[in-house]
Amino acid sequence: MSRVDSWLVTAGLSKYRTAFAGMHEQFFLELMMQDFGKYGVVDQGDKHRLYKAIKQARAVVGLCEDAQDSSSFSYSNYDLQGGSGSDLLDLDAHDGDLIEGPIQPFQVSPVGEAARAAAGQQQGGQQLSDSKIRVVVRKRPINKKEVERGDEDVVEMDMRNSCVLVNETKLKVDLTKYAERHQFHFDEALDEYVTNDQVYRVTVEPLVHTLFHNGKATCFAYGQTGSGKTHTMSPLPIRAAADILQYLVRPELRDVSLFVSCFEIYGNKCFDLLNMRKKLNILEDGKKKVCVVGLKEHTVNDVEVVKQLIEEANHRRSVGSTAANADSSRSHSIMQFALKRFIAGGAHCRLVGKLSFIDLAGSERGADTFDNNRQTRLEGAEINKSLLALKECIRALDSDARHVPFRGSKLTAVLRDSFVGETARTVMIANISPTATCVEHTLNTLRYADRVKELRKDKAERAPGGVTPGDEMYHAAAQRAAVNLPPPNPYGGGSSSDLSSHDVLALQRPPALQPPMQQQAQYQQFQQQQRSAAAAPLPPRSRQPGMPGGVAGGAEAGIMHEWSSPEELYDEEAEEEELEHEHGELMESILEDEEEIIALHRQQIEDAMEIVRREMAMLQEVDQPGSSIDQYVDSLEAVLAQKLDGIRKLQGRLDRFKNKLRQEDLMSRTVQKKQSTIQRI
Repeated sequence: MSRVDSWLVTAGLSKYRTAFAGMHEQFFLELMMQDFGKYGVVDQGDKHRLYKAIKQARAVVGLCEDAQDSSSFSYSNYDLQGGSGSDLLDLDAHDGDLIEGPIQPFQVSPVGEAARAAAGQQQGGQQLSDSKIRVVVRKRPINKKEVERGDEDVVEMDMRNSCVLVNETKLKVDLTKYAERHQFHFDEALDEYVTNDQVYRVTVEPLVHTLFHNGKATCFAYGQTGSGKTHTMSPLPIRAAADILQYLVRPELRDVSLFVSCFEIYGNKCFDLLNMRKKLNILEDGKKKVCVVGLKEHTVNDVEVVKQLIEEANHRRSVGSTAANADSSRSHSIMQFALKRFIAGGAHCRLVGKLSFIDLAGSERGADTFDNNRQTRLEGAEINKSLLALKECIRALDSDARHVPFRGSKLTAVLRDSFVGETARTVMIANISPTATCVEHTLNTLRYADRVKELRKDKAERAPGGVTPGDEMYHAAAQRAAVNLPPPNPYGGGSSSDLSSHDVLALQRPPALQPPMQQQAQYQQFQQQQRSAAAAPLPPRSRQPGMPGGVAGGAEAGIMHEWSSPEELYDEEAEEEELEHEHGELMESILEDEEEIIALHRQQIEDAMEIVRREMAMLQEVDQPGSSIDQYVDSLEAVLAQKLDGIRKLQGRLDRFKNKLRQEDLMSRTVQKKQSTIQRI
């Protein structure tokens, strides 16, 4: 039995031995997931087992890097072998609860050991000085619900080359499917078999060293709802706290203490998750440093205390149910580790370094949330608004703009220190879903991460990433074909009747959606049909009763319907886009009016309290002997008029706000109906 056969038998894939018979083991180890179909491996479960078997075989023959050596801080030296699976992403759950079994306690990495003190620190420090922003992509596995729906895994992770390949399924003109491949390169690409312990070694472990050199490090997770952000971020602070506390036992760091705080940004408001959800304010001091006023910090000297604080924060964090996730995080959670050195006999302390862990709320399209209730739609609008503000800041930094709008939201104000400053270090973990139904969200996340990656380059070196470049000759020919394409002939005998509504719609789409050879062949076929139609005589046209202008009936009427249905479909899509745009503007207006009406209500209560005090003084005065009853009546009339005026203003503002809420509810139902209509078409 060859080694290839033994690997297949060990993985439980004996039925494919004949397909791989005679294959050299080196060629077998170089197989990618997209090549499995050539050998008859089409089942998703068999694909994953074969992929894992190849990875284990690579480790056996020495093709895989060994990451067990903890004496190096290199970003790329991490274990590529699969773990026990206790801290892998759960196949059954969602973003908020992705642990299949009880969480195993993390082993504390030996940060303080002498083996790490020499070459490891020097190598890690050199890498940190070269890269201020690192982007890591992590793919979650397919869960059972997606398998039952028949979703396919369209994302391939090449960990050795740090490459992500997305196979987006599209349709040709003849309604046959083809895959358009999108290729992205990042600092690290982690597949679904990577454990959280390995994620920590790649992402957060190098950031720990910046804390002791006046550094400000940030690690944040970005991705759509249900992509595994909370599962990825939850264990990272525990490991980081363990490493930091092992550093603090050194004699030269005895006067340095670790302070932990955690707050959330929900609806553009800040709440302290470790202090009974007390409302906080994010302000700037005279040195333009962001300060969270009223935030309670907890001194920590044990990892178990950090675990308790994390559990308390997760218990008080705002979560909700959406169409994409039954337990979705509806707020941005920020946990900060601050190292402070006590000075002047312990009366004051000075900040040494800060490490922030930010679990962003899930990004989602507005079109996917119309079947939710109003509160969920308002939350989604506020979440997308803050993520858009973050994207605008990244775009401004990318274009070297003079003004970066960090004040656009509370989230960007908190992240300001992460992107500016010589000692700022940032790691972005982009979480993606593997299925074909989420491919649009996946591509948006990867393009977002690619834009962040470009920030560390010079202006001249930045290049847009994302879709793999196509053939320049094809694009030129496609543009010429789009210009010279003759108009359709609705009365042609055989020219238009052979084209269905889907064909016409595909011809009207941008030619970039079609492969070069396919597009040229279709264009030549269309020209041949037009020449044949021009040579043939026009068929007689019969006038139908009640139809003006002698509109042709029978087959010609069907042809007219086929040519008009794509236009109607485009009109429906354009109208839907316009409604979505109007709905987005209305949601922003509702969020602004919500703040104003709450402030107006508070002001009305304060005015009412002042009026009550005036009334009490009036009653005391009128009870005195010799008081003027006329003066009392005039004062009482003025007080009642002031009360009525305040109530009318508040009632009028409340009526306008309720009207906007009714408009939003009606508009959301209208968009939902149009979406279902377009799907039926």
